[in-house]
Amino acid sequence: MRRLVLAGAATLLVATSVWAGLPPAQAADATVEVVAVDANQLSGPLKKAGLGTLFGVASTPATPRDLIAGSQMYLSQHQSAQGDASYPTSTEAVAATLRGTGTKMIGRYNDLMGGWPYQWKGLNDWMSKVDSATRSIQSYKDVLYAVAPFNEPDNKLQGGFGTDASIPGATYDAKFNWLWTQTFRRIRAIDQSIPIMGPNFEHYSGWVPAEQDRMRAFLANAVATGTSPNLIGWHSLGPSPGDVPEDLARYYRPLETQLGVPGRPLPVVIEEYGPGTGDFEGVPGTMVKHWAEFERSGVDYASMGIYTNPGLLGNTLRRTYGTTAKPNAGWQMMHWYKSMQRQRAFVSRWDTRHYQAADGLASWDPGARNLTVLLGGEDADIDVDVTGLAARGLGPNVRVQLDAALWDVDPGAADRTVARGGDAQDATYNLFDKTMTVGSDGHLRVPIRRMEGYNGYRIVISAPGSSIVYPTKYEAENATVTHAIRYGTASTTSGGYVGGIDYADSSVAFSVNVPSAGIYTMRVRYANSTTSAATHLVSVDGNAQGSVAYQPTAAGWSPAELRTSSKRVRLHAGTNTIRLAKGAGYAELDAIDVRPDTHRYEAELAAVTHAGIHGFRWNEFPDFVGGIDYADSSVGFVVDAPADGTYRIEVGYNNGTGAGATHAIAVDGNAQGTIAYAPTGHWFDTAAQDANEGLATATVTLRAGANRIVLTRATGYAELDFLRLA
Repeated sequence: MRRLVLAGAATLLVATSVWAGLPPAQAADATVEVVAVDANQLSGPLKKAGLGTLFGVASTPATPRDLIAGSQMYLSQHQSAQGDASYPTSTEAVAATLRGTGTKMIGRYNDLMGGWPYQWKGLNDWMSKVDSATRSIQSYKDVLYAVAPFNEPDNKLQGGFGTDASIPGATYDAKFNWLWTQTFRRIRAIDQSIPIMGPNFEHYSGWVPAEQDRMRAFLANAVATGTSPNLIGWHSLGPSPGDVPEDLARYYRPLETQLGVPGRPLPVVIEEYGPGTGDFEGVPGTMVKHWAEFERSGVDYASMGIYTNPGLLGNTLRRTYGTTAKPNAGWQMMHWYKSMQRQRAFVSRWDTRHYQAADGLASWDPGARNLTVLLGGEDADIDVDVTGLAARGLGPNVRVQLDAALWDVDPGAADRTVARGGDAQDATYNLFDKTMTVGSDGHLRVPIRRMEGYNGYRIVISAPGSSIVYPTKYEAENATVTHAIRYGTASTTSGGYVGGIDYADSSVAFSVNVPSAGIYTMRVRYANSTTSAATHLVSVDGNAQGSVAYQPTAAGWSPAELRTSSKRVRLHAGTNTIRLAKGAGYAELDAIDVRPDTHRYEAELAAVTHAGIHGFRWNEFPDFVGGIDYADSSVGFVVDAPADGTYRIEVGYNNGTGAGATHAIAVDGNAQGTIAYAPTGHWFDTAAQDANEGLATATVTLRAGANRIVLTRATGYAELDFLRLA
């Protein structure tokens, strides 16, 4: 489909049936990248190594068991001393929670040393800790994958370890290798069967001579002393998902063979993985590139290593007032991965020259007779070119579902680090569910227009059948269309879309039913092939609620390219008529999806003046704002109001004094009263963290769009967790 703009209006040309399984010579586009999937090239089952998190489960506040079971296979947790369950992410504290979830953990012994880097307190102290830890694991070996005596021992044993004269060795590395041998033997004196993982270096890049020499010396000592680890492991904390396969294929495996390591090839543990770039942990499109490489290189276990908040399954859960946590798009992506069954299908990255392009993994389930592909990781137009379906008994017509786990970031937050985004998301979004035709050459091209690098995507290909009913999704071609045109195509959500919304009276009206009054998020799937942003005016039951914006979709109109844009709307319980009418420019509509708005405006991400941003107890990362103790102390939130009107703000807080407190409210610089904080008897720096916080409310008048709400200390003292618009 192409569109010409003439005299301020848009004229449709003849539609062509592209992306419906045409041969590559006909369907290929030089601007489109290709991820190839061969359903006829199958191997063993998926290992799912990447489904692990560092300190992902906590006992206080408790991590929900159903969410652990739904997404996790592995955990790396603080090792406990015997009988000590006081630390909420320790092995003894979480062992009972893990039973029945199918999730197993590695216990990290030298977290018992204390300090960071770890503070060496002498050999006797260390060995007593090893004894206590090994006795501890006897009561929960059923949920242990292995123990790791050391964490990052290539540089983190400090406090005089390198100069301890009681430890033989002329260098730090030599001393560590001796300590490894003694520690291994000490564990085996108590427990003869628990798998032991090591060395667990922070840095192992075999192409760096010093790091290859360190690994060589470790293995040579372990072989010579009969203390070879049962599992080999290290950390991969660089930006490239390709580091691990490069290490394994070219450096570690040849070294293992050369030195004659018993039990080779050893299972591989990447006990922490992922770059500390602020856009990794829990972010679907970033995670999946690592998973893909782990599957190709046969990694057995891996845990995300750059954690945001302990207990939240690697940043894949979000705190909500009144409940412990809810899943976000990262959890949904991990859940998809864990749910994949049976045989791994071959996937080739579109560009083998580097490791930052879109990538994915796939599996064939012979019971369900479907092929599932997970992918993401790049801002680009992607074709998933699937072959081999005939060998699986599928075709020439197949059902193709394309779903997305959408990762969002608050554009009004002062801290817009990508990992700080990810609103709670109870379900993923369906982009299309339709019948497509495999080309005569056996190729099926499934388009993703346009892939957004932080989102995750899932394609399920199966025999033709009835489409699923998506209760929050409303098709444009089924709506009430005024002075616009309904079109049919094989490539939109369910075979149709609306174009020609080009005139002052053009509109598409959706009848949307919701269970309760409140603020909802409306996602619109659209095309805009002009070079400028476009808008549609939004109204609900005839009342104006601003506009929704559409950035250009350079590759074309529907169905060549479709993207999504979001807009908050205020709805009443029951049936609402949401009308999208022509605003600026031109856009075509495929469908809308309407769900309750789950966004919280977090205080630690807001603009903070003369106050402090702090972590909950045991957390290293920001969670709340305290020290709002001075006349000029304030926290400023930028909130998005769907329409002009009166709103209730809800503020999560704690007030550990015995008296009430207040903050003055200003909206865009104009005073709007105060908000009161009754005593809660708690501060956030307690074991309960935010489990017993208070909820204060106030009424404000807002205009449609962005509003700056500033809370400034007036009387007393209170700490702030979040603000929510209700």
